[in-house]
Amino acid sequence: MNRRSRAAILTVGTEITDGQIVDRNSAWISKRLTDAGVEVVEHRAVADDRIKIERSLRDLVMRVDSLFVTGGLGPTSDDFTRELLAKFCSRELVFDEDSWNHIETRFASRGLTAKPIQRQQCFFPRDSRILKNSAGTANAFSFDVEEGDRTVRIYALPGPPIEIATVWAEHLSSEIETLIPKADRDELLLIRTLGTGESAIAEIVETLIAGSSLRVGYRAHVPYVEVKLWYPSREKSAVTPILDAVERSLSPYIVNRGNEDLADVVISAVEKGRWLSIHDRATGGLLEERLRERWRSAEVRSSKGALSVTTDLVGVAQVTNREGFDLEIEVFEVEASKSWRLSLKKKGHDARKLEVKATPLYNFGTDRGRRYLCERVFQELASFGL
Repeated sequence: MNRRSRAAILTVGTEITDGQIVDRNSAWISKRLTDAGVEVVEHRAVADDRIKIERSLRDLVMRVDSLFVTGGLGPTSDDFTRELLAKFCSRELVFDEDSWNHIETRFASRGLTAKPIQRQQCFFPRDSRILKNSAGTANAFSFDVEEGDRTVRIYALPGPPIEIATVWAEHLSSEIETLIPKADRDELLLIRTLGTGESAIAEIVETLIAGSSLRVGYRAHVPYVEVKLWYPSREKSAVTPILDAVERSLSPYIVNRGNEDLADVVISAVEKGRWLSIHDRATGGLLEERLRERWRSAEVRSSKGALSVTTDLVGVAQVTNREGFDLEIEVFEVEASKSWRLSLKKKGHDARKLEVKATPLYNFGTDRGRRYLCERVFQELASFGL
């Protein structure tokens, strides 16, 4: 592989192109490829259509070193990915007895008998490397094709996310890690800002990095603006003064970096044993939604503490018994001043009152403003010392 190994992801499935489900697999695979230094040049979704799939295969193979094809490995008539891949590489499909044994064993473990239709999942292009799928019936596979003076590796993966994750962990993770030596990979500084708009942030950054080897990208997702700066590992010492200058200039707006999340201040406190009660009278449920999402993402299995979040909706409060909680947090609106207030009360102490003011960008009474408020609540809780 060359220094900048390039990859693409082709997702097969009419349910994707029809909008019935969201293609999360491509994002999941891209994250792991990018972390390994591989450049992902395209995500493409295509319906269960033979001509469209064949056209996409021809197009993508011309531009990448690795192609990941997901979906279409099942037992039904619309699952013909393996057939088209065999045709594409001019190889016959060969039945694999071990794959059939895998299916029979999996069915038997559930007290069932594998049906003849399942045998379709046991055919693979000749000389493929079969990748056992311990989370499902459809084994994955890979093979190489020659494209001019290049060798392109094609990976055929099942559609269910848990099966992709399993195949990746058991067969592909270490292989992908070897594509680009760590010394040759691009490093990423990701800065997350809050409080001003994308154009204002970009104006600061662009001025400071002008003429350097840094690559820059921005992502505005309410209420944040992310700044992404990539640089070759070998050039880290040369660009460090510029990176430091960017961080100093953005310091009034920086809230975290990389994979950090402001909501973790709450999650961490509960895991360690704090009993927190939050009464939300301002965000319409966004605060609870944000915490639930982060709780799942953090994969919290157990905690020593407890978290209660109640929300006022349409003027009706859900009542909770706060007895036993060591910190009560109340978030409410102040219509007269177009601001939000926080009340934080530790057991045995007087309540601490804090004000969060709306801004021209994060307006009072809007969804954007309420999302801004959620993140400011987490900031204030961090400074409060949970």
